[in-house]
Amino acid sequence: MINEKNPAEIKVSLLSKGINFDMNLFSDYSREFYDNQFVYGRTSKGVMPEHRFPQVLLLGNEIVSALLRREGSPWNLKMEDNELRLYHNDRYVQDIGLPERPKYFDKKLSDGTPSESIIAVAGQDTPGFFLYPECYYFSEGVPCGFCSMRNTRRTAGKHMTSNFIEDNIAEATRLFQRTKWRDIPIISVTTGTPRNDSETREYVLRMIRAMYDALDPKIPIHVLTHPPNDFDVINEYRGAGVTSIAFNLEIFDRELFKSICPGKNLHYGYDKWLDAIGHARDVFGNYNVYCGLVWGFEPAEKVMEGNRYFLDRGVGIASNIFHADPNSVLGKHPHPAEDYILEIARNEHELFLEYPEAMTIFPVSMRSTVDWEARRGDFS
Repeated sequence: MINEKNPAEIKVSLLSKGINFDMNLFSDYSREFYDNQFVYGRTSKGVMPEHRFPQVLLLGNEIVSALLRREGSPWNLKMEDNELRLYHNDRYVQDIGLPERPKYFDKKLSDGTPSESIIAVAGQDTPGFFLYPECYYFSEGVPCGFCSMRNTRRTAGKHMTSNFIEDNIAEATRLFQRTKWRDIPIISVTTGTPRNDSETREYVLRMIRAMYDALDPKIPIHVLTHPPNDFDVINEYRGAGVTSIAFNLEIFDRELFKSICPGKNLHYGYDKWLDAIGHARDVFGNYNVYCGLVWGFEPAEKVMEGNRYFLDRGVGIASNIFHADPNSVLGKHPHPAEDYILEIARNEHELFLEYPEAMTIFPVSMRSTVDWEARRGDFS
């Protein structure tokens, strides 16, 4: 039973059970807000940009949550007197806030590119880019079971830029850094999976260098990507200005890894993945390298074992609470239960106390993870 006075526990329940609401609830909402960009995932069945689903829900106490529309959920959203209200089984719980639209959106770059189609904002206000929005594991028929990137980028996310040029990256970087809106403590760069290291070197790294060169002043850059075959590329990320990097293994259990992430297993391998993480730690330093695990497939004890394994080795931990994207292989797999999430989150808090040097990737609450809330002690 969750504590409905605690926004962090409400978030856990919303990620576990989703929310039910009318598909057109936000379509005609009169106020401006930051609606979902569909950068790499479509988490609700049938949703398109015209439905104007918000990027996140604001739950209070600086906590944000992903919006997962699920029919049959005990949670409901209703618009009353132009205010968004959260109900649980028709019982009012609290008002919900919507994220402010970034001030650097709705601008045009020199070549006419809309700024909101090239700048990908993580959470509610962390700018960056999604470079190389493709993964060759789809072409090989072995994508990660929870991933809906290819379908998303061909449907709801087709307005997002897929082919980047250095001048646009540099101009967009200057735009979001110079726009007076909010402090930017870190930039988020995510990539798909190039087929070979040459593509990483000739495209991804080139774009990151263009971004870094445009930054004034320089600020931290975090990259989430697939590890390279040639570990020298990891050094090249560092040389391009990247300050932290994540290689998400996703599943700690070796056998389950094979079935949930068949492409990663077949074309890269579990052991090489761990070797890449170890090399990256040596390059970037302790706790500047992260390994993310998905909560919801393996037993809680195995996830907790994995978290300790990485922290013991100077590697930061990150998580993604599984949500069944309708167009993914595992689109009908159940979400993890509230108690499961809370058990891991409480253990995560204890681990953060035990390893005080380990930080969360982002210094704010993010959509589909409770890492920041756990480190802050919201589940104690």
